[in-house]
Amino acid sequence: MKLRISWFKFTLLNAVFIAALNFALFKFAYSKLSFDADAPMAASLPIIYFSLLCALFSLVFLPYLAKPVSIAAIAITCGSSYFMQSYGIIIDSEMIRNVAQTDAGEVLSFLNPKLVCYMLFLGVLPCLLVAFIRIEYGGARRHIKVKFASFFGFLALAAALFLLQTKSFIPFFRENSFIRAYNLPFYPIYAAQKYIKMEFFKPEFKQIGMDATMKPSRERRLMVLIVGETARAKNYSLGGYAKNDTNFYTKNEPNLVYFSDARSCGTATAVSLPCLFSKSTRSEYSSKEFSENALDILKRAGVKVVWLGNNSGKCKGVCDRLDAGDVEYFDAGYDTNMLPSLKKRLTNLAQNEIIVLHLQGSHGPAYHARYPSEFRKFTPTCDTSELSSCDSDSIVNTYDNTLLFTDFFVGEVIKAVKDAGGDKSAVWYFSDHGESLGENGIYLHGMPYAIAPEAQKHIPMMAYASDEATLARLRAQKDDAVSHDNVFSSLLGFFGVETKEYDKSLDIFGNVE
Repeated sequence: MKLRISWFKFTLLNAVFIAALNFALFKFAYSKLSFDADAPMAASLPIIYFSLLCALFSLVFLPYLAKPVSIAAIAITCGSSYFMQSYGIIIDSEMIRNVAQTDAGEVLSFLNPKLVCYMLFLGVLPCLLVAFIRIEYGGARRHIKVKFASFFGFLALAAALFLLQTKSFIPFFRENSFIRAYNLPFYPIYAAQKYIKMEFFKPEFKQIGMDATMKPSRERRLMVLIVGETARAKNYSLGGYAKNDTNFYTKNEPNLVYFSDARSCGTATAVSLPCLFSKSTRSEYSSKEFSENALDILKRAGVKVVWLGNNSGKCKGVCDRLDAGDVEYFDAGYDTNMLPSLKKRLTNLAQNEIIVLHLQGSHGPAYHARYPSEFRKFTPTCDTSELSSCDSDSIVNTYDNTLLFTDFFVGEVIKAVKDAGGDKSAVWYFSDHGESLGENGIYLHGMPYAIAPEAQKHIPMMAYASDEATLARLRAQKDDAVSHDNVFSSLLGFFGVETKEYDKSLDIFGNVE
């Protein structure tokens, strides 16, 4: 016998279910309220929200549309609420971009029993129930009366409660406007359309640095640029971190300079990677930007540009215009898989060459999968992607093991560059963004920059230089505020590339002569 339900009850149950899955929204709201001073507001907030949902669903739940709309709302809300509750993230347009650019391996790293159960019981089963239940609308005239009575009745209830407390609600929403980002499924839908607009309606591609030339020089210049993944400065022993020695392999390198105050351009690879190679600074950069970058200008000026990538997200368009033979991707296994190819290329260098190494680094939540067993130095560890099932100490130890393995990799690259010789050589390492490890209930990365924790923005940055003149310049800036803003002009300056796009004030290598 087929299950039946009246349209009005169907509307109410959908509103109850969606409101219940908006746990993160109410958690955020109540964290900003004082229950002693704001008790009436705290009590009325869920009633207002539920009433607004009922009013909205009363309008959009039309015959033949009610089920598809309900299923879409449940699916979006369920999926979003899991990741928001489990990792403390926000589903904005940049997070949508991350999802769109991910691969199967990264998706699988998130799979765990909690996710499966959550999606099954709060997503799949409710959607199946909606699909197979029969909605009773009654006669057309009666349904229209019920629909409009429901819409205006719930809207009036929400308005009345709001108007009675406008002196409380208006300042609250003005001061906490970001609460809208927790509103499911509406904010993810807004974010998705914003992403589609940015991704598929791009402006005309812009060439820059057409005047680029390289100063004549007999010296052979080599730069190995290592773009790390998800490393945060807070856990770097070179920066004073004391719990674990995460820089065991580079701490005694005399020609290495660690920058103590470095910041990323974004909190996710999809933003930071294109941004850091862009001419634009963080304050100027937009994901809508569609133009050439530092690598294009270096190539035009005569520098050989090579991209070796082990990051599962590829190069985010940064290396798209390089010669096919100069781009090599690996299988997103251990980053050390790139070392043989690097060493081979170092035996046959051009006069001026930059080799970019894009790491898998410390990409979570499966931190334990980012390093081989011999680098499991700090224990106990969290050997699962379900971070909420591990204590803080285990999560930090596992993450620190990934940093140690990256430090080993950087050390091996420095050794290889030394062996390759050359007149002026440099190894420059920095992360694309940082990471949250459960502080204040927030995990991973990708929070909007304005509200992102410092751990997601403060990144490790260090540079090795073979010659004393360059080394002296780097040492003089080790405690200065530096960022991804410095990358574009520093790369041009290192190779002596002259162009109107170059900004000497952002060149940390000091325009090497």
